[in-house]
Amino acid sequence: MRDVIVIGAGPAGNIAASELASRGWDVAVIDWRENLGEKLCTGIVGMECHERFPVRPEHIYRHARSATVYSPSGKEYPVLAEKPTALIVDRAAYIRSMADTAMACGAEYILGSRVSRFQSDNSGITVEATSGDTVSKHHARLAVITSGFGTPLLRMAGLRDGKKNDHMVGNQTEVRAEGLADTEVYTGDHVAPESFGWLVPLDGSRALVGIMSRHRLNGHLQHFQEFLTAKGKISEPNPNAKSWGIPLKPVSKTYADRVLVAGDAAGFAKPTTGGGIYYALISGQMAGRTAAGALENDQLTASELKSYESDWKQVIGKELRVGYYARMLFESMDDAQLERLMGLFLSEGVLRELILSPEFSFDWHSGTIMKTVRHGDLGPLIRSFGPLVAPFLGRLLRQSVTR
Repeated sequence: MRDVIVIGAGPAGNIAASELASRGWDVAVIDWRENLGEKLCTGIVGMECHERFPVRPEHIYRHARSATVYSPSGKEYPVLAEKPTALIVDRAAYIRSMADTAMACGAEYILGSRVSRFQSDNSGITVEATSGDTVSKHHARLAVITSGFGTPLLRMAGLRDGKKNDHMVGNQTEVRAEGLADTEVYTGDHVAPESFGWLVPLDGSRALVGIMSRHRLNGHLQHFQEFLTAKGKISEPNPNAKSWGIPLKPVSKTYADRVLVAGDAAGFAKPTTGGGIYYALISGQMAGRTAAGALENDQLTASELKSYESDWKQVIGKELRVGYYARMLFESMDDAQLERLMGLFLSEGVLRELILSPEFSFDWHSGTIMKTVRHGDLGPLIRSFGPLVAPFLGRLLRQSVTR
């Protein structure tokens, strides 16, 4: 019997495996993919994430300190910081490098195997994994589930409460974009209903174009690409897009007897932008450390593992909560209201006060959100938008200022 089975070799799973294997625990990581890291993602990480979980130089496409935001009517707002706030990275290579580290520490990776059965009892964890026509059984004292948004393993582990997961759907593809220097963000219901689209430069002439929304996306990405083609931003639309789910809320419980849940599987993504890499890494590291302590003390019950949930709530709980209310506030505005808000929010004075201030963080949005809704000019403007906006503004105003 192994000490730990980690299910899912994304950022959370790889970091958890490294934490455990580096302490000498017997760890196996199971993932259905043969090629690790190949999940749909724009691959943008903040500088704080890079400092804490470094990206190798060869995996960095470019340093980002500027972006251009377009209002629903097409008005252009350039945002230029004094120094880089984020990196655009080769996401697949970044995640594989974490797996390499975990393997160097002694973790065994079992790839191309999809977990089809999960059972937990007093004797331990039993996992069945299917690879082609072969079914293999694995036993461990504890499991860390990091197998992505909507994973059926939560139900198998008794952690799914039956409620529908609050989420968005992302739709993205790679295109050619000659001369694209900065990330571009496009708003308006014609782009993505109650959300936004993006055009992110990679290396050379490669770029990622995508949209996300909680509404049904019926040809929206194709129309967005046609719009970008007509503007000369991209060479031509690419019909080979892929979709993925983006959680907007954490699951109701992230621990059970012998089980911890981290990353997208736990619902850890920024509700504002959909970015999930940093929160996955933080939660994976926390899960690995909690699991190591529980194994050391041979205390693997839910009551002993509960500290993990307290830990992540202390660090990212407020970010998830405030970010969710901010997204609901954003979604409650129509295009005309959003146009007015962006005109003021992205004006030179307010932009310098909120986004270009030394206190702004790419990775922690709650502070800027709270400053926005309490701002002497922005707050009254948002309140003037009426009853559809009021409930979410009220919930934000009730939040504590501290992180």
